[in-house]
Amino acid sequence: MLVTFQVALAENAEIRIIKQQIKSGGFLPSGDLYRNPDEKLVDIGKVIFESKHLSLNGNISCQTCHLDRFGSTDGIPIAAAVGGEGDGPKRLLSGAKLLPRNALAFWGRGAKGFDVFFWDGRVDFSAPKKISQFGSNPPSSDSLVTADHLPVVEIREMLQEDEFVQKNKNESVDKSKEVYKAIVQNLVKKEPEASRNLAKALGKDVSKLEYTDFARTLAAFIRSEFRLKPSKLENVILGKESFTQSELKGALVFYGKGACVTCHAGPHFSDFKFYTVPFPQLGFGRNGFGVDLGRYNVTFNTKDLYKFRTPPLYNVEKTGPYGHSGSVRTMEEAVTAHYDPLSLLAVDKMKQFDKFELAKRLSYSDSTTRVNYLSSEEVNHVVSFLKTLSF
Repeated sequence: MLVTFQVALAENAEIRIIKQQIKSGGFLPSGDLYRNPDEKLVDIGKVIFESKHLSLNGNISCQTCHLDRFGSTDGIPIAAAVGGEGDGPKRLLSGAKLLPRNALAFWGRGAKGFDVFFWDGRVDFSAPKKISQFGSNPPSSDSLVTADHLPVVEIREMLQEDEFVQKNKNESVDKSKEVYKAIVQNLVKKEPEASRNLAKALGKDVSKLEYTDFARTLAAFIRSEFRLKPSKLENVILGKESFTQSELKGALVFYGKGACVTCHAGPHFSDFKFYTVPFPQLGFGRNGFGVDLGRYNVTFNTKDLYKFRTPPLYNVEKTGPYGHSGSVRTMEEAVTAHYDPLSLLAVDKMKQFDKFELAKRLSYSDSTTRVNYLSSEEVNHVVSFLKTLSF
C-alpha cells in the first residue's frame, strides 16, 4: 500500500513539473490568442476566399488549396495550383501547374504573436523593421493583410501567364499594381454583392475599392475560420482532462531529451525563427533543379541558406505531408528527420547532384546538433503528445 502511494506521489509530481514546463514554454489558452480587427468583414471574406474570381485568369480560389478535410491544406506534397481540376490528389493528377513548396496550414494565422508568413518568412512583421516584398511601403500595417497580397500575383499559383500577365511580369511594386487593379475590377464585376457589401462596410464607393480592401476581408475570414480552439493539451493544463501515459512520456521528451521546445516554443509552438532541418527535397524546388535555398531567397545572407520557418504545431496531425516540400509522409518520420535524416533516404540510389545538395543541407543543419537520438518508442510518445494539440 505504501509503495502504491509513493508511486502515485511521484506521478503527480511528474505531471505538475511537466505542466509548469509547458507554461514556461509559452503556452497560452486559445481564447487569449484570437484577434480580428475586421470582424465585421468575415462574411464578405468567406465569399472572396471561396471565389475563383479572386484569381484574375487562373480559375482557382484560396479554398482550392486550403480545405477542411486536409486540415486546411491540400493533402499533397507540393501544391497543385492553376490549370487543374478537382481537389488534393485529383488536382495533382489533372495537369495542374505545380508549385515548389508544400501548402501551409492556416491554423492561428494572424492571431496574437503570429506575424511571420510563408516557409521563408517573406512577410515578417515580428520586429520593428517589417519585411515584405513591398520593401519599406507594405500595403498594410497588418501582417496577414500584407501576406494576402502575394498569392494572387504569383504566377502558377493564382495567375496563368497570359499576354496581360507577361506584359506586367516584372519584379516591381508598380507593375503589380496593374495586376491588383485588374483583380479588383474582376471581383467588382463577378462578385457584385460582396463588393457592394464591402464598400458599404468601409464607407466608400464601389469604384474606390482597392485590392487591400479585399485582402482585409480575406484576413478577417482566415482569422475567424481558422482560429485556435481548445485542444486536449489546453484541457490538461486547465485540469479538465488527463494525459495518457504515452502523451505524458512524449511531453517529457518534447521538453527534455528531445529538445523540441528549443524551437517549438511560444503560444503557437513555434519561435518563428529559421533553421535548417535536412528533410529530403521533393520536386523542382524554388531555386530549380531540385534546390530550395529557403530563407536565403529573402535575405540574401549566406547564413540563411536552406533555412525555413519553424512550423507551428496546432492541428499538426491533420496537416501532413510535412516539410517545406512535403517530402515526409508521417509525423513519426517528421520527428525522425530532425536527428536521423539519412534513415529517410535511399542515398545509394540518389543522383550525384542530389547527394551533393544533401551534403550541403547536412552541413548547415541546426537540428542534428540540437536534437538527441530518440528510440522508436520515444518518437511514438512524442507523436502522441503532439496529437494533444489537435482540436
